[in-house]
Amino acid sequence: MSEIRRVPLLLLLAALGVSVPVAAQQADWDPTLPRGKTRVIDFTTDEGTWMSVDISPDGRWVVFDLLGQIYRVAATGGKAECLTQSSGIAVNYHPRYAPDGRSIAFVSDRRGQDNLWVMNADGADARPLLLDDNSRAAEPAWSADGATIFFTRKMKTAAGFYRTSDEIWRIGSAGGPPALVVRLDASGTSVPARAGVWAGADRLQWPSPSPDGRYLYFHSSLFAGGERHLRRIDLTTGAIANITETKTGYLTCCGRPAYPLRLGEVAPEVSPDGRWLAFARKIPGAETAVQGVPYMGRTALWLRNLETGAERPVMDPITSDAMDLHPAWDHRVLPGYSWARDGKSIVLTQGGKLRRLWVETGKVETIAFQALIHREISEMARARVKISDDTFTPRFLRWPASSPDGRRLVFEAAGKLWIKSLAGGAVSRLTRDSTATLELTPSWSPNGEWIGYTTWDDVQGGAVWRVRPDGTPERLSSQPGRYYFTWWSADGGVITNRWSPALTWTSGGGWEIWRFAAGAAAVQLREPGDPVLAPIGDGWRKLRIVGDTAVLSKAPVRDPTVHPVIAGSDGTVMPSPDGRWIAVQQRQDVYLLGLA
Repeated sequence: MSEIRRVPLLLLLAALGVSVPVAAQQADWDPTLPRGKTRVIDFTTDEGTWMSVDISPDGRWVVFDLLGQIYRVAATGGKAECLTQSSGIAVNYHPRYAPDGRSIAFVSDRRGQDNLWVMNADGADARPLLLDDNSRAAEPAWSADGATIFFTRKMKTAAGFYRTSDEIWRIGSAGGPPALVVRLDASGTSVPARAGVWAGADRLQWPSPSPDGRYLYFHSSLFAGGERHLRRIDLTTGAIANITETKTGYLTCCGRPAYPLRLGEVAPEVSPDGRWLAFARKIPGAETAVQGVPYMGRTALWLRNLETGAERPVMDPITSDAMDLHPAWDHRVLPGYSWARDGKSIVLTQGGKLRRLWVETGKVETIAFQALIHREISEMARARVKISDDTFTPRFLRWPASSPDGRRLVFEAAGKLWIKSLAGGAVSRLTRDSTATLELTPSWSPNGEWIGYTTWDDVQGGAVWRVRPDGTPERLSSQPGRYYFTWWSADGGVITNRWSPALTWTSGGGWEIWRFAAGAAAVQLREPGDPVLAPIGDGWRKLRIVGDTAVLSKAPVRDPTVHPVIAGSDGTVMPSPDGRWIAVQQRQDVYLLGLA
């Protein structure tokens, strides 16, 4: 066996003829300097996306982040001034004014990682409060006395920074060691700092301290369950209370039922007098539209009376939240916003503009701005690939299925189904479909006369079909859905998996099994979460696992609702043609099991 040795990366790059900048070989790499072949981008804009906003305590200035820089503009609108232009190619975001208005806390990667920084209100004297390569800071919030800054600290999990475990920490505004305030325990319950560590990908975010310094409000989310609601911790006793409970509901889009969403609450901001809590929540059953295309979910800004618990929406809509997107939780589920010091208005971003909401009347004003964008961009670390319309040879073939007589093969390549003789000869298209519809998961009928398959279209959804090797496709399913894999029952029906759109991972959702036949109504054979059935010989058999062996019932199953389950299976079960073996997919592995 050949010896395998580790080779330093720089030596490997040199051996491959890749030039390595001298700076890359030094330990003091400056992440603020552009690299490679650079280019400069200059333009002026009066709008932006996902801008976090704050207003100065004296009400004169609004500060916001835009394209990785922090700007300030007069609260009445006008030309915006960039406060972080001297930071090179660094990214700066989440600005927050100190209570005295003399400093701004923010997040910057100018030392190579997203860390917590402070600068003067005019952008001068930027200095780090916390430098840590193994965690990321976000969402700074000052205590009322200005002595402490609370922030979200994103800790690595087994998946690295892709899925972080977010905790809330505090640090002195003049620096010093940070201290943990609150994290989640293994049951998903918020616990104070003295409790044990929970290393799962669960998140406590958006700290908001009360003006009397007693409480810290935040929102909580469980990565797997999606439960999102508002909580607070008593900073003196460590006691934690739920402010709101998670609400589960179904949203609709375009007049038809759609996937359910957890209707939780996020982004709490306490009013300066401590009486009100602003937060974001979707309007149940509401829709919105982007460029004329409707989609489910519309986010509004709500107010909760902290004395009575009464709630009401005060601005609908605001920027759509990102509660249903994992990557968005790397930074913020909603752009930052804040109360004015007098408690009469809230500044936020909506529709690409800076807005000012007058709480009592609900009136919304636009704070017009013009921002000069000046960025020097490093060379992209990517290869240029030219994609032509010429013919090509596919190198990723899927779902090959041979005919019962062993003479022909059908398979998928480049999103279409193809057929060829196993004795040689040319490959030809199975269908004449010229649309962008994907053709997937083919299988032969027992008599070799038909091929069943599924399709997917991003607009129309999926369907189940059958086609003769030299004929015209015939649609078997009437309801659009997510269909995957096909096989045949002894009576000539096409069996397929269908993902249930009415359920989520945590509520038992998953693959159903359906039978489709020409001229007959579809029949459901398996509910989501029910045990798996295997189509063997003269019918469906109950299947259970004993050690490494699959054990089938001796007689066909007449009632496909009561029998054991293959734990962890996604519903993909494929018997061998002779009935002696069965292949079961469990997550990313496939197991071959002998049938006893």
